[in-house]
Amino acid sequence: MISKTPLEDWILNKISSNGGMPHLTRSAIEAFQLEKIRETISYARSKSPFYKNLLAGFGSDPVIALKNLSMLPFTVSDDLKNHPLQFLCVSQSAVERCVTLHSSATTGPAKRIFFTKEDLDHTLDFFHHGMSTLVKAGDRVMILLPGDRPNSVGDLLSRALLRMNVESVIHGFVISPDKTVDAVLKHNITCIVGAPVQIFALFQSGNGRKHLKGRITKVLLTTDYVPKIISRVLESDFNCEVYSHYGMTEMGWGGGVECGVRCGHHMREADIFIEIIDPKTGQVLPDGEAGEVVITTLNRVGMPLIRYRTGDISRFLTKPCPCGTVLKRLDKIFFRMNSTVYLVSGEPFIIQLLDEKLFALPGVMDYKTELATRGDKDCLTITLSLRVNSNSNEICAAAMEKIMTIPQIESSKKRLFIEPIRCIEEIILSSGAQKRVLLDNRKEQL
Repeated sequence: MISKTPLEDWILNKISSNGGMPHLTRSAIEAFQLEKIRETISYARSKSPFYKNLLAGFGSDPVIALKNLSMLPFTVSDDLKNHPLQFLCVSQSAVERCVTLHSSATTGPAKRIFFTKEDLDHTLDFFHHGMSTLVKAGDRVMILLPGDRPNSVGDLLSRALLRMNVESVIHGFVISPDKTVDAVLKHNITCIVGAPVQIFALFQSGNGRKHLKGRITKVLLTTDYVPKIISRVLESDFNCEVYSHYGMTEMGWGGGVECGVRCGHHMREADIFIEIIDPKTGQVLPDGEAGEVVITTLNRVGMPLIRYRTGDISRFLTKPCPCGTVLKRLDKIFFRMNSTVYLVSGEPFIIQLLDEKLFALPGVMDYKTELATRGDKDCLTITLSLRVNSNSNEICAAAMEKIMTIPQIESSKKRLFIEPIRCIEEIILSSGAQKRVLLDNRKEQL
């Protein structure tokens, strides 16, 4: 029998502080969200110079129903880059943690996100209840995320696990799969948390294939888009239960996590309100339709965000979750808007199309891909990182065959040149610190 997501009872307790609500309902959640949105708008207008200016012409209480939120303007990534201190609602001395985010897809100033102790406590609480879906006392978790600084994401996760008497090892990003596998064995790890491609490469390495099957029972993939093929291979080849987490620093790292059914993220609905919009028109879309994820924070003290456009494309799933919760489910992220490149042919292209083809090939641990210009054509270069002793000739031939079945490539072949695929027996291991993108060098040549 599948247990209901523990996030439901957690959210019930947050909404019903006096314990007077016997069970959670959608109407109770939405009433709470409306109240918190109105409080957030009032607070941000009085404390944040940015929102005081942005919302100046919208009346004293513009959101009397949830549908009214759509009348307010969006906050966008460039606002956080160009005016970070204008968002602050507290003195800088009250900031417990400041995170600087450099984009892997664009240049220019970095985003800066500020958190107070209260903001971090909300994240700690979410990590605690979210991770209780996967682990219990006696489990041992390896965290393949940064955790050397106080209140970093790895540090918060480790502290959250201690609340459940679950021990953890903060390992950081994988640099050498062999050394990481050695650490797994040394610490008797049963669950791993990290970036999808980093964890995939760890399992696909020689020592990973030799030692991790049957030893690691749960995996949580986080920080980036989760290729379906990676989840499928980890579950089928290594007998792991693979869970997905969706979050970003702007959300306070934590956003939502799958339950035991593993078919959509249950979101922290008492902390974040989510809209799905048409990225072209800005109109709110009905549940079930795919669009851009927009967030409004509901209890942020240091740096609240109102209608922040994330650039992530997803949708709300419309069928009730088999776990029985009343919480909504956000589908896995389809892609990030800023990861889309347009080929000379006019076809849109995203790295996720390559992920599903290349990670299905035996021996492939990671890859990197670049787009350049050759005359009047696009030139695509792909380098595969292979497990030691793999048959590189066979894998390169299979990779080219699979790539040519991608509709966007097939229809662009008159204006697209694909370099012979290279294979190397060394670790690329795409940085877990940034989202993976197709490197577009054409911009430098324009």
